[in-house]
Amino acid sequence: MRYSIGIDIGTTTVKCILFREGPQVAAEAGKEYETLLPEPSWVQQNPENWWDAAVQCIRMVLAKSWVNPEDIKVISVSSQAPAVLPVDKDGRPLHDALIWMDRRSKEEYEIIKEEVGEDKIFDITGNRLDTYFTLTELMWFLRHKPEVMDKCHKVLQVNGYINYKLTGTFSIDDTHASLTQIYDIRHNCWSDELLNAIGAEASLMPDVYRCCEPIGTVSAEAAALTGLSVKTAVLAGAVDATAAGLEAGVYEGGRIAEMSGTSSVVLIGFDKLVTARELSYLKGRGENSTILYGAMNTAGGSLKWFRDALYGGETIRKDSYQRINREIEKMAKYPSKIIFLPYMAGERAPIWDPDARGTFIGLNLNTNRAEMVRSIMEGTCFALKDNLDQAVKIGIPIHDIICCGGCSKSDIWLKIKASVIDKEIKLPEVNLGAPGGLSYMNAAFMGEYESPEEASAASLKIKRTVEPVKEWVEPYREMYHIYVESYKALKDEFKALVKI
Repeated sequence: MRYSIGIDIGTTTVKCILFREGPQVAAEAGKEYETLLPEPSWVQQNPENWWDAAVQCIRMVLAKSWVNPEDIKVISVSSQAPAVLPVDKDGRPLHDALIWMDRRSKEEYEIIKEEVGEDKIFDITGNRLDTYFTLTELMWFLRHKPEVMDKCHKVLQVNGYINYKLTGTFSIDDTHASLTQIYDIRHNCWSDELLNAIGAEASLMPDVYRCCEPIGTVSAEAAALTGLSVKTAVLAGAVDATAAGLEAGVYEGGRIAEMSGTSSVVLIGFDKLVTARELSYLKGRGENSTILYGAMNTAGGSLKWFRDALYGGETIRKDSYQRINREIEKMAKYPSKIIFLPYMAGERAPIWDPDARGTFIGLNLNTNRAEMVRSIMEGTCFALKDNLDQAVKIGIPIHDIICCGGCSKSDIWLKIKASVIDKEIKLPEVNLGAPGGLSYMNAAFMGEYESPEEASAASLKIKRTVEPVKEWVEPYREMYHIYVESYKALKDEFKALVKI
């Protein structure tokens, strides 16, 4: 029996799954790590925490399964993206990684906007200029941390760091490259024009690999730490959204899925290059494929904030979210009539506003905790609808949507979501998220399938469908209008508040 491993380095948790042929789950493990918030809009993580968690999870799946490490033929790693992690020639981090939620590079955004121009950047990269991407944050390092950049050998992404720790190879996969806003998507190379604009050398950027291309094998040092075999190949990997989209069948024909975790991402797959200003461009797994996406910063992140700040945090039994769901179903059975703007870390699509802030509107003396937490679920669903509306505007029909990721485990949240968008929601039988897509890449590498897409097509089965709750649809239609207008009314106030 041959085995493979898929590891996803998420925003809050490492998830590691050992797969047997099929692919079928043989063992899994996960471990959380902390996010550092040194100043408002600054969001960073210690990359050693990613590696330590990955090592522990690998050792756990090996211990649970009793699999011979030499039978594990391949590993692939996906991750949150984009990020900026400067490392020296020995791969040692020179600074905490600035992750995708970080918004400190607003001044750099204005400089690049003036010197290069938004249209030019969109033409080169397929994405609108934003502090979300690597470009402005790398410029922030160059301007504010010259002592770090003097020692910098390469700038890595999250999975690029894990891949280095596994193999000793500096690399970036082509899906992560497409999210740096430094990569020329039409010529498939780093953009000298954009690198020159921020004062960076092309040598800072690692070699680009295809997702399923091997970058090396597990090093002796990594094998000693993890228990893996030095014979195991390591693939370049992918952005978590690309991998999760592959699991959900999002790789061609305008198929649509939502990957909902800390953030929520609407994924629309095409088998050709497609760009749209209203949505973001991400290279798909296939050579000429595209995933257009609308990304919301804090979907599950908003609920986690409520859990930790106002609900007493996680429990020993790890059942806090189940308790929240039960409380809503008992104490907040109907639309809340509270508007929650889920902009707890600024927002990406479709408003692209790093100054936007989380907001409750409509609280009164009768408001209970369950109604507040229901309004958080509602607000994230309104944000989803806002992105789906952008897709409709550019001619993409919305018939139904496949939901995957951690937030799709909440029945009440799914009912709210279906009612807000007034469409049925399909839940796949296999709902592993990014590791599921990685398993298809691994299976194709081992020769079980001709391609990861063939593995996906063979595995994708719909377990159940969630229909809109009829009596909720009209109230949510009215609340959605208020949601959209509320942000417009508060946009300038958010900017003023940030300046205080």
